[in-house]
Amino acid sequence: MNALEHYIKEIISVEPYEAEWTKEFDEKFLRIRVVTNCYGDVREHEVIETEKEWEEAKKRGYFFW
Repeated sequence: MNALEHYIKEIISVEPYEAEWTKEFDEKFLRIRVVTNCYGDVREHEVIETEKEWEEAKKRGYFFW
């Protein structure tokens, strides 16, 4: 399966995320709600990413899924 570029069209919200499984990591996690466009398929997504991954996605302008 190939990863596709899901371009960030709108950022709805970004908030800290904590769950039991995140305690295993030394990174901070975020719950991100975004609207993306992937080849004309516009959808709203809620994703959990590290702060580092989120900063990289914002710079690029898209997520790989």
